[in-house]
Amino acid sequence: MEGGNDITYDSDQHLVERIREGDEQAFKRLFFNYYYDLCGFASQMTASREQAKDIVQEVFYKVWKGREQWTIYSSLKAYLFQSVRNETLNQMDREQHRQQLREQIATREKGYGRELRSRREDDTENEELLNRIWSLVGEMPRRRRAVFVLHRKHGLSYNEIAEVMGISRKTVENHMGLALSHIREQIEINHD
Repeated sequence: MEGGNDITYDSDQHLVERIREGDEQAFKRLFFNYYYDLCGFASQMTASREQAKDIVQEVFYKVWKGREQWTIYSSLKAYLFQSVRNETLNQMDREQHRQQLREQIATREKGYGRELRSRREDDTENEELLNRIWSLVGEMPRRRRAVFVLHRKHGLSYNEIAEVMGISRKTVENHMGLALSHIREQIEINHD
């Protein structure tokens, strides 16, 4: 922030209120706090990194454009991830390539684990274990993989994940339980 305009926002709700009132500094804070995580999430669902950036920018544009009526009924983080998810699905509908893009999403998500593994080849044993875990995550069914990534990588709570994905909290818990059990089993098999 610049000069004397360095405002501290003590809560997401305060940040939302300031944005609603047209505070550009508050909007910049929102943007910089969430942009990269949202791009990472969107890139797992889209055909390209550029398309993911466009989606996230569109979400922020809509937030600013509709700021005076902006209402959040859940956490700000969950709202933004859900908005990115919805905008992604809307773009898929508009492009009439829904099935083709679903296949690309699955391929991208599987590649996510491989990408993490390749970046850390020269690191310690703990990092190799982390790579193995993300590789296993990349092999999981799409919904289970998304639940795991939203919780472990992006830090969303089970309730926030349920809201973002349009599923029950119990379903989120089941997916996390199955994901963790699968990872434990595979790590034990390969470690022996």
